[in-house]
Amino acid sequence: MKYSILFAALFFAGSAAAVDCVECHENVDIAAHTENEATLAVCADCHAIGDAHEIDMEMHSTELTIKECTDCHEMEKK
Repeated sequence: MKYSILFAALFFAGSAAAVDCVECHENVDIAAHTENEATLAVCADCHAIGDAHEIDMEMHSTELTIKECTDCHEMEKK
């Protein structure tokens, strides 16, 4: 019982933090996506993000811009 509570607490804490996308994916061409006014809805349509990732829509909105995504998820590492 205590392990299931610990696991649940760790899972919740981990899900509340932003994921660093570049750990698994190549860098995103932010300039091109910004120029094309990409939003989370466009990313989901174009790249089928929902097939590989469960996006918490209570914390996100479909109108989020690519710049807002990169700022939170640290996608522009040098």
